[in-house]
Amino acid sequence: MTIANKYIQQCKSLFPDISYNELVKQFGSPREVVMEYYNNIEDDYLLSKIDLAKKVKKFLLFIAILFLVYFFYQSYTTYQALNLIKDQQIIYEKQGTIEETK
Repeated sequence: MTIANKYIQQCKSLFPDISYNELVKQFGSPREVVMEYYNNIEDDYLLSKIDLAKKVKKFLLFIAILFLVYFFYQSYTTYQALNLIKDQQIIYEKQGTIEETK
């Protein structure tokens, strides 16, 4: 259930004999109410919320970049360790005659 539907249900519980159309006549359409809210709030408050949203996005981007750098670093060190192990691998070979068994 959306927030608007919950609000409408609350209004219906407070005013059981009022219809949606009557609510729209009294308060305006939901779009008009939201537009009126944004027109009436202080510009500084709105700008601070927008600024906060930008800072959160930048922080999350920074965390994502750090994670990628860490992942590539770990991949590189693992690859280097694998190459080092391949170069140092000792292969034991038996020297001598090969006998056939029947």
